[in-house]
Amino acid sequence: MKRAILALPLALLAACAAQLSQPPIPPLTPLPPKAPSSVAEPPRVTPDAPFREHPPAAGPDVAFVPPDVQSFSLKNGVRVLLVERHDLPIVSVRLVVRAGAGDLPNEPPGLLSFVGSMLEQGAANKSALQISDAFESIGAAHGTWVDWDSAGASVKVVTDKLDVALGLLGDVVVRPSFPEAEIERLKARRLSSLLQEKNSPPSMWSNAAAAALFGRAHPYGQSLSGRVLDLSNLTRPRIVRAYAALFVPSRATIVVAGDVNKRAILPKLEAAFGGWRGSGAPAFAPKPPAAARDAARVVWVDKPGAPQSLVRLVEVGVPRLAPDRDAIAVMNAILGGMFSSRINLNLREEHAYTYGASSSFQTRHAAGNFSIGGNIVADKTGPAIVEIFKELRAIRELPVKDEELRAAKENIQRALPGRFETVGEVTGALSDLAVYGLPLDEYATRPARIEKVGAADVLAAARAHLHPDTIKVVVVGDRAKLEPTLEMLHLGAMEEVDAYGDPLTPLKLP
Repeated sequence: MKRAILALPLALLAACAAQLSQPPIPPLTPLPPKAPSSVAEPPRVTPDAPFREHPPAAGPDVAFVPPDVQSFSLKNGVRVLLVERHDLPIVSVRLVVRAGAGDLPNEPPGLLSFVGSMLEQGAANKSALQISDAFESIGAAHGTWVDWDSAGASVKVVTDKLDVALGLLGDVVVRPSFPEAEIERLKARRLSSLLQEKNSPPSMWSNAAAAALFGRAHPYGQSLSGRVLDLSNLTRPRIVRAYAALFVPSRATIVVAGDVNKRAILPKLEAAFGGWRGSGAPAFAPKPPAAARDAARVVWVDKPGAPQSLVRLVEVGVPRLAPDRDAIAVMNAILGGMFSSRINLNLREEHAYTYGASSSFQTRHAAGNFSIGGNIVADKTGPAIVEIFKELRAIRELPVKDEELRAAKENIQRALPGRFETVGEVTGALSDLAVYGLPLDEYATRPARIEKVGAADVLAAARAHLHPDTIKVVVVGDRAKLEPTLEMLHLGAMEEVDAYGDPLTPLKLP
C-alpha cells in the first residue's frame, strides 16, 4: 500500500516531463481582414415612415356631462349626496365632516390629524387587525383622514359587499375605541416620519413657509403633523376629546356614487349612521395673520451640498370661496398653473434653470398661501429668483394676450371631465361641495363661468392678490452657495430656520 502511494507522485512527475519535452505549438496565423463590400446596403424604410413625419391629429374634445346630484338627509340630520352610475357594479361612499385641523384652533398641533389616523386602529369590538382583515375580505379600498378643512372616512367596494362595507365604515366613524397600544404604535411611526422631514426638501420648505408666513400662533403656521415636541400631547384622553369635538352628525355629509339608488341606499345608511349623536365644539375659519413689521423677507433652510435649491416665493392667498375665484383660476393658469404657463416657459424652456416651475393658490376655509417657483440648479438660484419677480410684475402690469387667455380657459374646462371618471373621483369632487358650502350645480356652471373671464378680470385678480414688493422668498439649499447670491439681490432681512421652521439665527439685514 505504501509503495502504491509513493508511486503516484512519481507517475505525475513523469507525465509532466513528457509534456515539457514536446515541441511548442506554433501560433495561429490571423485571418486576413474582410474586404469591404462593394454593394451598399439600401436605407431601411419602415412602413409607417410617412406617418412619423407629422404629429397625429388631436382627437375630439370630451364633452363634460355634469353629474346628476340627488340630495336628501338621514333622520338624525346627516346630509346625503347621491350620484347613480350603473355602468359598473361598484359603489364609493365617502363620509366627510366640514371642519378640520384649521377650524378648531384650540387643539394642539398635530392632534387632529392623529385622530384621523387612529379611526381604523380599533372600533366597536374590533381590533385594528380585525378591521383591516374585514376590509380586505371584501376587497375594499378604504381610508380615514383629518386635513385642514375636513375629516372623514371612505370605502369603495363591489355592490354586493356594500352592506358589510357600510357596517365597517359606521364602526370606524361613530364608534372608534382608540386603544392605548395602537396610540403608542402610531406615535412611533409619526416620530419616524417627523425625523425623515430633515432630509425632505419639500417638507422642509413647507414647514419654513408656514411658520414664516402665518406664525406659530396661527393654525396654518404649524404642519398638520406638528413637531417632535408635540408628540407628548398625543394622549388617549386628549384624542378622545378631540374626536368628540370634531366628529358630529351636524357637520357630516355622506357622498355616494355608483351602482345604487336612493331606495336601496337610504335604509343601509340609516342602519350604519342613524344612531350617531353628538354636538361637538364650535368651529370657525381662522383670520389672516397680521403682518409682522420685523419679519424676514428671505427665509432659508440650509441643506449642505444640495445640487438644487427649492425656491418658492410665498404670500397669504385667498379662501376657497373668494368672490373672484374664477378669475384667480384663469390668472394662475397663465402664470404657473399649466405646462405652457409663463413661469415654466421662462425658467425651463428659455433659461434651463429647472425641469419644471409652477404657481398655485392653496385655498382653504380661510386664506391659505400662494406660492410660485420650483427646484432650481443651485448656481442659478439668484437669476431664477430675478426671473420669478419679473413674471410676477409683468402679469400685474399689462392685460394678458388673447392666445394665453384662450389656452388657460381650455386647460381648466378640459380638465373637468377627468374629475368624474371613476366613482371614487366623483365622491371626491362632490365632497368639496359639502366641505366648502358650494351649490350642487357648482361643476355644471363652471365652464360657462370660466368662459366669461376676460383679460381685464385676470389683470384685476393679479393686482389684487399678487404683491411682489412684500412676497417672501423661501429657499431650501446650500447656505454656503446661496447666502452671497441672496445678499446681492438686496431683497431685505434674511433669516435661517431649521427643517421645522424654527429660527436658527437672528435676522440679518443686507
